[in-house]
Amino acid sequence: MLKQNLLVEIGTEELPPKSLRALAEAFADGMRTQLEELTLGHEGVQWYASPRRLGLMVLQLAEKQEDKTVE
Repeated sequence: MLKQNLLVEIGTEELPPKSLRALAEAFADGMRTQLEELTLGHEGVQWYASPRRLGLMVLQLAEKQEDKTVE
């Protein structure tokens, strides 16, 4: 199965420097949760933050979900 890195970046108004870590970690946690719910395999999520940007790098994201049987 093909896997590639995915970069997600959000441009923002000026964010308070003291809040950057908490905001970026919440963004990353939300992405991890969504990927797990969608059963999309990956090798990790790295976050990046600056006063005007929040970013995530999803490492080796699966191109599609694994096949599954639903009854």
